[in-house]
Amino acid sequence: MSDPVVSLAFFDGEREVHGSLRSGVAVLFEGEGGRTLDEPPEIERHEGSWRATSGEELDLAFEPTSPAVDLGGATARLCRVRGRVAGTEVDCPGTAGETSTPPEWSELDALRTVSALFDEGNAVLAVARRPRGSFGHGQELITAHLLTAGEPVAVEDSRISTVYDGEGRQRSAGLELWLPAEDFPRRASGTVRAGLSLSLEGLRVHVAVFDWRMEGRDGLGAYEVTVRDEPASAA
Repeated sequence: MSDPVVSLAFFDGEREVHGSLRSGVAVLFEGEGGRTLDEPPEIERHEGSWRATSGEELDLAFEPTSPAVDLGGATARLCRVRGRVAGTEVDCPGTAGETSTPPEWSELDALRTVSALFDEGNAVLAVARRPRGSFGHGQELITAHLLTAGEPVAVEDSRISTVYDGEGRQRSAGLELWLPAEDFPRRASGTVRAGLSLSLEGLRVHVAVFDWRMEGRDGLGAYEVTVRDEPASAA
C-alpha cells in the first residue's frame, strides 16, 4: 500500500500570510495576492507531526492539536504551525490532511473542501463530493465535523451553500451543521480574502482563503473547489 498523500495549510491572520501545500505545488498568499512557489514543497512526517520546506522560502512544522477526523478516504487534523515563510516568522493555526483513497474523477463532477478555524481547538472541517451527472448541491455527498476544544462533535447532516463569480470561483459561503437532539443547525458564514486558480493534471483547482464567522467568533480557513478542466458549470 502506498503512503497517504499529505496536504497542509496554514492561516496567519496577524501577519496576513497563508498557504496551501501538497505534493508538487505550494500556494502562498500574502495579503490579497497569491502565487505558487518556484520549488515544489518537500513534506516529511516524523512521529505524528509534519515538516514542509521549499528552498529558501518556506520551512514550517505542523504539530497536531486534535485527533484525526474521517472525511471519507481522507483524514484531517487541526495543527499549530510554526516556522518561516518568505522571510516572515509565523505562529498560527493550520491543518494537516492525509488522503489514502484518491478521488475517482470518472465518477465525480466536483470536489469541495472547507476548513473554518477559530483557534487550534475549534473548527469546522468538511468535504463535499458531487457525483457525475448530478444536479446542484442537493445531490452532493457531504462529510462534516465540528471540533470543540479539540474534540470532534457528531454532525448528523450538513450543507455548504456557495456564491460563485462568472469564472466559477467561490466568493462567499454558508455552512449549516445539524447536531443530534438540536432543533436548529449551527451556522457559519464566510467570504473570500484571497484566491488563486490552478490547472493540475486535467483538473481546475480554485484555491481560496476565507474569513469565517460562527456564533460570534471570527476565524480563517480554506475553501477549495476542484473540477475537471472543462467549461465551468454552476456548482
